[in-house]
Amino acid sequence: MVPAGTAVAAPGAPAAGTGSAMAGAVPAGVRTRGRAYLDALLDGTADEPRCVGRLHLVGPTSWCPGQVVAATSFGPEVLLNFGAVFGGYIASLVDHFAGLAMLTVIPDGAVFVTAGLSVGYRAPLLEGPATIEAVVRSMGNRRAVVEVSFLQDGRVTSSGTVEQIIKNGAPQVDWTPARRVEDLVS
Repeated sequence: MVPAGTAVAAPGAPAAGTGSAMAGAVPAGVRTRGRAYLDALLDGTADEPRCVGRLHLVGPTSWCPGQVVAATSFGPEVLLNFGAVFGGYIASLVDHFAGLAMLTVIPDGAVFVTAGLSVGYRAPLLEGPATIEAVVRSMGNRRAVVEVSFLQDGRVTSSGTVEQIIKNGAPQVDWTPARRVEDLVS
């Protein structure tokens, strides 16, 4: 587990702000509104968008530039009759964690939206402890790719890839209760 704000490179990924794969990322150590929001999530003071509570989306337990991790436990509220976590819920978490990972690298004055999402289900994700890891694999000025993995008992049960479209020069975003998408990307 990585403590909040600790600057380490994700396994297999370049460190945020280094190399051409992360050309648009904010360097480690720079304070942004997105990073402040992640810290507020960790200390329980963030005002989360209503959809997070409504969809029972879990939050992060740590972050570093380019990566967000959650150590969580899945309970009966997200299980199908035969005991596996509902695939649509997993897809929602893929999108959610991709967005949280983007907050670790997005500069102030830029916003992002999901342009594409794919999920692969390798094994049932069952009730009980699991880890969610989201890693920004590449980022430029207009596009980023984030990979999200679900691990349980030492194996990957599901993974997803999310393409994010970035708009620079957007109005300042406070990353608290959601604004209309049209206001962010128009």
